[in-house]
Amino acid sequence: MDELQYVYATAGVMVLYFIWRVATGRFDPFAPVWMFFVGYVQVYVIQPISFHDWAVGVRGVELVTAANQRALWALLWFLAAYHLGPGRLLSRWLPTPPRGWSAGTAAAISPVLIVWGILSAGFFGGGAGEVSAEGALLRSFPFVMMVAAILLIVTGGRVDEPRRGFLVAGLAVASGYMLIWLLNGKRSHSLMAVLTTVCAMYVTRFKRPSWPVLGAIAFTGALAVALAIGWRNTRSYERSLGGFAQFVVEFDPSTILVSMDVVGDQEDVSDEFASYETKEYGGFLLMLDTVPEKSDYDYGQSYLRTFSTFIPRIVWPSKPLYGRKEWVGAWIAGSEFKRDEEFTGPAIGILGATQLNGGAVGTLVVLAVAASFLRMLYEFFLRHAASPWAQFFWSVFFFNAWFMVVNDDPMIWFYYNWGLSAFPTVTAMWFVAKFAGGPVAEPRPTPTAVPAFGTPR
Repeated sequence: MDELQYVYATAGVMVLYFIWRVATGRFDPFAPVWMFFVGYVQVYVIQPISFHDWAVGVRGVELVTAANQRALWALLWFLAAYHLGPGRLLSRWLPTPPRGWSAGTAAAISPVLIVWGILSAGFFGGGAGEVSAEGALLRSFPFVMMVAAILLIVTGGRVDEPRRGFLVAGLAVASGYMLIWLLNGKRSHSLMAVLTTVCAMYVTRFKRPSWPVLGAIAFTGALAVALAIGWRNTRSYERSLGGFAQFVVEFDPSTILVSMDVVGDQEDVSDEFASYETKEYGGFLLMLDTVPEKSDYDYGQSYLRTFSTFIPRIVWPSKPLYGRKEWVGAWIAGSEFKRDEEFTGPAIGILGATQLNGGAVGTLVVLAVAASFLRMLYEFFLRHAASPWAQFFWSVFFFNAWFMVVNDDPMIWFYYNWGLSAFPTVTAMWFVAKFAGGPVAEPRPTPTAVPAFGTPR
């Protein structure tokens, strides 16, 4: 299995990088590189090992080896761009965030966002056939509920002016959001609830979690994912709150390994007939096998959706879904199964997307931009960590580094969720805090470096 040596080397790079950051006292669990690693280790370490026999049988040793090799050098390139690229310099050119904050505005808009989020979760009734196109659009913003929760937590958790009522309300809303999306069987929303809440609780206090707490957080996140997937797939319980409670009581913790792709699902079809091409790693192999020999590059067309998504079809009726044709064309050309133009669903991961963009060159360009972008925003947050707006922004943003790795392309986080659900509120709070927000006392000097792990800023 020489083709796996690159997988082990990829894992080794991440382990060595972790040791380096801890040993030098510069490990910050809220740095975006760790969320990037969370996605990367699952897609390009765990899945290649777990699905190795299938991958070699379907795609061949040569292609699997090439894929694993690319995952290794792509990670090294990402880290080089993250540390040596222009991100840190660019952060100095970003506008200074407001120092004030408006608790009244947070109190006024949070109930609206909470109700909107619950409506989007489908808890106010109305089946798919009963909702108009406009109604369906209105119900496309579930994450606004979590935005409201973080607004309340940041408002209530400020060290200069703590408001216990806001904090308790924010934690209650975050817990409700997590429960709703566990019941809906959605792993991403459940995990986002954990990540954003923990970040907001710590950055408002200029602290980082201790090792035991960080371990508990990691377990809670993995448990949330496993519960959501397990509840979505099971047919053994009544589809009600009571049925879910029974499912939780009888939940087998070992299925966490299944949800992380460490072991196979014994309830799936037998290994003889199993296919994993709709997993992120499987999609990456397919793209590497078909583009450009059997289908065309998209040359980054999908990134145009970052802008086109926000142009209503009533204004642009013929608006195309940029990059869709090439994406489907690759699946039709290389799938194990018969696919047609209506095919949809599986993510191809960041390396599958960059292969579709332009092969190795596309991978170099996109990863360099992504790494520089993440480093720029992280340095911006550190530079202004005493600003409540910066705390709010970072709490609802940093997890997107994970989304970049595990979805259809590295910008889907913006046009699929964040740009629609969080960006408007983040932008509005900037202007409110700047022009109508009350002054915020400086609890301590703004940090100039990443804090040591587990210590206050």
